[in-house]
Amino acid sequence: MSSMRRREFLLWSAGVVGAIGLSACQSAAPAAPTTVPAAPTAAPAAKPTSAPAAPAAAPTTAPTAAPAAAAKPTTAAAPTTAAAAAGAGGTLIYGLNGDLDDTLDPQVTNFDTTIRVTLNVCEPLVWEPEPGKFVPGLADSWDISSDATVYTFKLKKGVTFHDGTPFNGAAVKFTFDRVVDPATKAGQSHDQLGPYDHTDVVDDYTIKVVMKQPYAPLLTNLNGYLGIVSPTAVQKMGLADFARHPVGTGPFMFKEWVPKDHISLVKNPDYNWGSSYFKHSGPAYLDAVTYKIIPEPSVRTGTLKTGETHIIDEVDPLEYAALSKDSNFGIIMKGQPGSGWILLLNTTSTGAIADPMVRQAMEYAVDREGLNTAVFQGLNKAAWSPLMRPTFAYDPSTEQIYSFDPEKAKQVLETAGWKAGADGIRARGAQRLEISFPIISRPRDSAMAESVQASLRDVGIDLKVDPLERAAAREVYSQNRYDVSFMWFSYGDPDVLRTIFHSANVQAFNRARYQVPEVDKMLEDAAGLTDASKRADLYKQVQQRVLKDAVTVPLVDTIVYNAKRAEVQGETLDALASYVWLNDVQLKK
Repeated sequence: MSSMRRREFLLWSAGVVGAIGLSACQSAAPAAPTTVPAAPTAAPAAKPTSAPAAPAAAPTTAPTAAPAAAAKPTTAAAPTTAAAAAGAGGTLIYGLNGDLDDTLDPQVTNFDTTIRVTLNVCEPLVWEPEPGKFVPGLADSWDISSDATVYTFKLKKGVTFHDGTPFNGAAVKFTFDRVVDPATKAGQSHDQLGPYDHTDVVDDYTIKVVMKQPYAPLLTNLNGYLGIVSPTAVQKMGLADFARHPVGTGPFMFKEWVPKDHISLVKNPDYNWGSSYFKHSGPAYLDAVTYKIIPEPSVRTGTLKTGETHIIDEVDPLEYAALSKDSNFGIIMKGQPGSGWILLLNTTSTGAIADPMVRQAMEYAVDREGLNTAVFQGLNKAAWSPLMRPTFAYDPSTEQIYSFDPEKAKQVLETAGWKAGADGIRARGAQRLEISFPIISRPRDSAMAESVQASLRDVGIDLKVDPLERAAAREVYSQNRYDVSFMWFSYGDPDVLRTIFHSANVQAFNRARYQVPEVDKMLEDAAGLTDASKRADLYKQVQQRVLKDAVTVPLVDTIVYNAKRAEVQGETLDALASYVWLNDVQLKK
């Protein structure tokens, strides 16, 4: 899923995640959501794990870890500049698990698959290798005001774009300003930028990014969707042509794009400003990278086995066991942050699901472990919170609120007056216990829905699963003609809870249509705090509240299982478990 906006596009528009079994962000859900408004209406994406940014008393230098407060600057060891002779060169063939959304403009796209390509071309200000750990990208250091409204970045010097023009503060301002310019028709980047107001260019290598309101998640949002672009290239080419030929500062330059087939990049020979996080700061070891679009997991995995690809997104679950035992291959596994596969229960429905007791019974009735085994071959992890475990502020105590207990579910329904009929389905008076569940017509969605349907039928609830094309599903959700909805949202900060449960988002990703002023305030307050402990406490309260109100049924936390051939060495999977960084990658025989 490599999971989150946006946004990374509506769940139905997804097609790209990078987790086993997640196609969307492949065959499953979005990589990150598709545009929702800025705070407090929206939280980011994929989508992006990150913890809050630290308060900025002192500047933060690479690497910085959140949620810990930024007390003193931390400096990384000096990188090696010379490429190793062994393994240098060659073309890496990467099997993408989904197509692009008809653009290579990082500010316009909503697809994680697109960003997997463009992040090698258009670099961000900071990188996030692990949840809450930030290291230099195009910014050497940063300072955050105590109220999280002003982010001051010291930029790297001596950096040039692929068109030969200089990287500087004006280029960062241009990139961020184009996100909020309606003419750009920004995608997920709009949500990633949050309540952005403006950027002040203090000098060529110092900028101040000013937010309209306190916004602690900004650092985690400065990922590939906000990769810095060449102002000159955008202005000369125009939006349409730039979308076919992006120009940035990265270790690779764009070469060609054959739609629905492949994208080719070549090494930037002048690159010498790699992050101190990487083992070397100079040009990439690889000569070139070709991204091949191979949506079908079995076909994609087959190309890895035959040597047609070197590394792939989302290994076929049926091949996982064999590949993991074969020394010719390696599995790249990492849990994702954000919100995993969950059910959102429509609290405004006029049907049976409006009864809180019905929703509570569903919490006990759904067999999460059974779903994980049947649909994901047991490779994900049963979920009990709307936040996945790697996410900052995940509350382990949520695992004790409910359990898989069909008998308890039956008792709850009996107490509420829902009596079993001759066919096993319950009714209360003349009302039959039927629940509508429109889904996107995709294999994985159908498999998950059928598993939930079987669990609910066992306790007397008739879940009516209705597979629809994306456009039809979009209409059903927008017209509030549903009882249950899937949601999945990979995102690096617990602010994802605002996207899903804030009342301002009932027309976006809050498909539970949950509207509780007390929860809204907690979400708004948490988004503006730089105190990690206080933020965590508020997000834990929100997790507890939405579960006790039975507005969501968590299903599984997603885990990414990419795969590679043994000769591929030096790759880094980012904090979102969605993007593979290639700066240090070598092909070694």
